[in-house]
Amino acid sequence: MDFNLKDYQIFKLKKYFKNNGFFFLFHSAKLSLNQWITVEQELKKLKLNYYKTLNGTTLKTFEKSIYKNSSPIITNFVILIDSKFKTTEFDLERLTKDLKPSFSLISLKLNNKIYSSAQLKGVKSLSYKKNMFNLHRSLDQHLKTSYRLTNKK
Repeated sequence: MDFNLKDYQIFKLKKYFKNNGFFFLFHSAKLSLNQWITVEQELKKLKLNYYKTLNGTTLKTFEKSIYKNSSPIITNFVILIDSKFKTTEFDLERLTKDLKPSFSLISLKLNNKIYSSAQLKGVKSLSYKKNMFNLHRSLDQHLKTSYRLTNKK
């Protein structure tokens, strides 16, 4: 079997997608060495891991997988960023603001589904507990108002 560098990169990327259920996909600008060092330091400060992939290998991997509908969004260098620690709370706005000059958010992979940046526009926090609390609070409010409206008759 012929095993070259591109095959190895595709294999590593498939393994990354399979093993990590939650990570961000960012487009990266072409940075100089000094700029990249400061970006790496910022990622370490935010306690984030990264995996840098090339455009061609990412496109090949996406087109041969269940994520082939997401392949048109990849147009540049792609960086996959995940948390070092599996926390239940993640502030999406702060992360995109801290990484804004160098990276732009493409999408988020969560539980084998890829969500585009347009789908994530209204999301402020990725905390399951906070989102469930907000859902229950809004349902409770809607039920109370509908109960009040029906009892007025």
